[in-house]
Amino acid sequence: MINAMIYRKDGKICGIELTGHAGYAKSGKDIVCSAVSALMLNTVNAIEHFTEIPFRCEADEKKGGFLKILFPLEGMADHDTQLLLQTLEMGLSAIETEYKQYFTLNYKEV
Repeated sequence: MINAMIYRKDGKICGIELTGHAGYAKSGKDIVCSAVSALMLNTVNAIEHFTEIPFRCEADEKKGGFLKILFPLEGMADHDTQLLLQTLEMGLSAIETEYKQYFTLNYKEV
């Protein structure tokens, strides 16, 4: 199962962490993993391209199953960054609705 944690501070998204593997299908054919990965990577690329907000990204590139993005306090206030993160949240929520046994979305106030 993929576990997603959205971190919030004062109502703003300040980070997202993904851990685990969906287990929906074999590697290369897992549509849940593909959907979650595509949303995350597209969001990271969009924030890099369309904003000037620095952020920290951590990943386990050897084993997979781990990706975390964290934003500094000044980045949390940026409207465009929050819009992109809220769009990611909406997409992840839709995946959770359809594939609950393979993906879960949680929230933590920090």
